[in-house]
Amino acid sequence: MSGSVDEFFKKVEKKFKELEDSMKQIIESALNEIRSERLETPYFAESVEPLYTMKDLGDRLVIHVDIPYCSEGNIDVLFEDSKMRIHAALKSKLDVSEWSERYRGIEVKEYNLVISLPFKPQPDKVKTRVKRGVLEIIIYK
Repeated sequence: MSGSVDEFFKKVEKKFKELEDSMKQIIESALNEIRSERLETPYFAESVEPLYTMKDLGDRLVIHVDIPYCSEGNIDVLFEDSKMRIHAALKSKLDVSEWSERYRGIEVKEYNLVISLPFKPQPDKVKTRVKRGVLEIIIYK
């Protein structure tokens, strides 16, 4: 009788071990996914991700990025493979606590944005300009 009880508990223990291993694998996979997303879109203190639109016009890709309160000399557009990184420093700190109580005491100094592009652009085929707080980026294919 005690032999069958021992075997029962061994089976239960084995099932718990399998369940634990399965849960560890699922959690590790989820954490790896989160880590890779963090690398893709870096977090910057005191910065905001600006709004943008992207249109494919056949021979070119046109991207408009809303970056009010920036001057042209404070904007960097960099390319890494098929990702475009935009960094734009504000003329002065922007107090966003007026927008919502949630943002009380937060001041923003810059915009940061990473956009995945449908192709790897050639930097010599890129044109940029800023007009009324909107950065226009034209990437020719």
